[in-house]
Amino acid sequence: MTRIRRLSAALVAAGVLGVAAPAGASAITTITISGATASYPLVNLLAQKYVKVHPNKVKFRIAQGGAQIGINDVKAGKVTIADVSRDPLPTDTGLTFYPIARYGICIITNKSNTLSNLTTAQAISIFTGKTRTWSGVPGATATGTIDLISRTSVAGVLTSFQTNLLEGKKVSSLAAEEASEGLLRQQVENDPSSIGFVSNYQSDKGTVNAVGLNGVACNRSTVVSGQYSGTARFYEVTKGNATGAALAFIGWIKASSAARKIISTQWVPIT
Repeated sequence: MTRIRRLSAALVAAGVLGVAAPAGASAITTITISGATASYPLVNLLAQKYVKVHPNKVKFRIAQGGAQIGINDVKAGKVTIADVSRDPLPTDTGLTFYPIARYGICIITNKSNTLSNLTTAQAISIFTGKTRTWSGVPGATATGTIDLISRTSVAGVLTSFQTNLLEGKKVSSLAAEEASEGLLRQQVENDPSSIGFVSNYQSDKGTVNAVGLNGVACNRSTVVSGQYSGTARFYEVTKGNATGAALAFIGWIKASSAARKIISTQWVPIT
């Protein structure tokens, strides 16, 4: 059964205390991680801080590739932790999901297309391919055919986008697919006729036009306030319950004020 863990105070304490290597030990523990490109910037920052806080105790090897890649890797025992940007699915048996942060999923257009808002019905019509030209989108300043930009099937943000913003409907097969959040953002930056979706970390950079949803802007502030509805969670995922170095790292993320400060820069802590 898939489990979503909310670490108790005792578990967190045990995790933090478990960081130190046994007295006299010289080996440095390696935590291997793979998965979501959307959560990579956050997890990378957390790992860098964790190494500074616990010098000569632990190191990280972090790979991207998509949430499902991380899921497959952790199931196969190839990595210690999977970075995942979607909620658990029925297929995620035997895994434990530890939520570490919330984020917003923003619909984005090229800066030249100053579309300010879409309703859920309009977003569904566009991304499912029913609305194919910008003339059919009120408020759009682009013209011609809409260029849909999506993510590959292994992306957790795609799953979360379809579930939370498209009411479970699938993005049209007409959409071009990008392997990472950064590549999708760059494609939208370069194509005046494009529309796509990314986490607020990418849209808040200011190089694309973030489109509001149902009259609410998409940015970190509206995600924090709870006004923006298109939100999802980042997870650290382990095979079974986290143990050893993985438990210590996840416990530190949940309990540490330093970790919370990092999360609060661009994302939203889990309370």
